[in-house]
Amino acid sequence: MLHPFMGIEDWDRVGLSVEESARRLQRIAYMDRGLMHMEAGFMIATPEYEVKGALSRMVWQDASHHDELRSRCKQLRMSVVAFDKCQDVALKELLDRSLEAESTLIRLKVLFEVIKPAQIAAIRSYMSLAQPLVDEPTLSLFKRQLPEREDQVAWGIAAIAELSQAAKEDELEYAVKWKGYTEALLRAAGGIEGTDKREETAEALILKTRPFEVPRQSTRDSRFVSAIKKHKDQHFADSDQGRLEQMMFTRFFEMSPAEGVAYVHFTTVGKPWAFYYDTARHLWDEVRHAWFGEAALRKNGYDIYEVPNWTGWYDMTAQLFEKDEAYTHLTIAIEKAAMKYPPGKREEWEFCRDIAKDPLMTTFQDFDWADEVVHASFGQKWIIDEVHHGDNRAAKEAAAATVTKRLAYMRNYEDDAPPKANRFAGGY
Repeated sequence: MLHPFMGIEDWDRVGLSVEESARRLQRIAYMDRGLMHMEAGFMIATPEYEVKGALSRMVWQDASHHDELRSRCKQLRMSVVAFDKCQDVALKELLDRSLEAESTLIRLKVLFEVIKPAQIAAIRSYMSLAQPLVDEPTLSLFKRQLPEREDQVAWGIAAIAELSQAAKEDELEYAVKWKGYTEALLRAAGGIEGTDKREETAEALILKTRPFEVPRQSTRDSRFVSAIKKHKDQHFADSDQGRLEQMMFTRFFEMSPAEGVAYVHFTTVGKPWAFYYDTARHLWDEVRHAWFGEAALRKNGYDIYEVPNWTGWYDMTAQLFEKDEAYTHLTIAIEKAAMKYPPGKREEWEFCRDIAKDPLMTTFQDFDWADEVVHASFGQKWIIDEVHHGDNRAAKEAAAATVTKRLAYMRNYEDDAPPKANRFAGGY
């Protein structure tokens, strides 16, 4: 006889009520949103290049996890208003204090030795309690999410081990204290699910911390030399090969625009959830683009540390632009303009395919073009439609004003001016 219920086991378990299910899911999702925010801030402040990129990927992953749970809670009769509220000030305290972690090692220990493992434990607890027939949508969602969440922790533990090898003894001891402090904050919240006995944090465990502030200048580790002007000290041949080389470095340098998007994501308050979801995606895309360039350069034998690493976009964002100007400059002045043909993103792809005949860069530029179409739509949604109420002309004027401000800012670094750019080298 065939197994009933398509093989689903424990079909007679009573399980959790709709109300209790939504309550637990809301707490798990609240942590996802807090982690997304924290990771964006840490991405900016963390100098280690590989950590910076990994945190950006997790910003997008955690935003996606949150968004899926947000939709599921709506199906479980929890209003969006209720869902978006902080249901437990102790969880907010955990996130707020964790944001104040003072070094890369401490930040990773807080994320990957305390908060994320506790989140995974809460998810597994939920899965063990839920009625598998009535709550199959949630269980299916978690089955898809868990491998991604576990991969995050595995990466984090490996990174902690590597950083610990280079750390001094007092740094390691302080990192252990920070871990104990975070664990105490978690216990004060009754765990992620809020079902554990709450313990008041012992005075001996409390650390004096400083509020987190985003840096005014981009951070890079000691392998890099930073430059405000793009392509400083680089000289490209006036040839197809020279253009391809410049294009690879232009992609590689998109870590600075990525930091700029992280700044917008982290510092902007009061927007709808969809704004943070879109800018999380935008951030991860820009890091992927930097990885496109890095992969192409490495494949072609370039030393990526040999030339100054462009940080000017972030420095300009943090020091120059106000309110919506940074996102206006990126999405309207640069990315929406890149949809024109020629030159634009299509022409860059055609150049790699038909002239440079570089298969890897052809694939990279193909997907870069696809991503830029998405980013242009973000500009339409969040700048033209929301900020300027659909007035395209007003948005273009605002974008032009940001270009003027950028040119004036960059004149301060004219001594670092790059060589004359090859045709259509990229809009950033």
